[in-house]
Amino acid sequence: MAAAATDRTVGAAVPAGPCDARRHDLELLPAAAGVVTRRVVLVCGPPAAGKTTWVAEHAAPGDRVVDLDGICQRLGSSDSHNHPEHVRAQARRVRVAEETLVARMKSGTAWVIRTMPEPERRNRHASALGATEVVVLATAADEARSRAAAARRPAWTGPVIDRWWDRYRPSTSRLEREIATSQPLEG
Repeated sequence: MAAAATDRTVGAAVPAGPCDARRHDLELLPAAAGVVTRRVVLVCGPPAAGKTTWVAEHAAPGDRVVDLDGICQRLGSSDSHNHPEHVRAQARRVRVAEETLVARMKSGTAWVIRTMPEPERRNRHASALGATEVVVLATAADEARSRAAAARRPAWTGPVIDRWWDRYRPSTSRLEREIATSQPLEG
């Protein structure tokens, strides 16, 4: 599933996953009912929290997914997380363009993956995107470091996870929900 998750970007189809049965709480009203539907989910958490996996399990075919790692790979990075700086710089510009498209969407579903430990940044970004919800995957630091080591992520990942937790604060926004993911990811 990880390979499929990295290939999805704006406008790309999301393959149906094993969690289809759990999507009942994520269904949109049918457009045929005359209701214009628009859903934008900002998904945040520390590195190795499972953000890309969580989105892959909840997104439906045709949803837009904006993920810096996926963009880096589209631009030629051969690694899933340790990208050359010139690729990362270009990917950041592409991400801005893709997020602008998401902000202008009139209908459809988009998932935007970021880290953003500070509630002020999450709230500002959610507002700029016109997000309809914010999900924070609050994966415990020990679990995230364990996942990062198991996935052979770069050595800098552990300290970045610790910094994320040093800066993390929950939000009081009605759009935000926190999901503790100290166990295997599920919907």
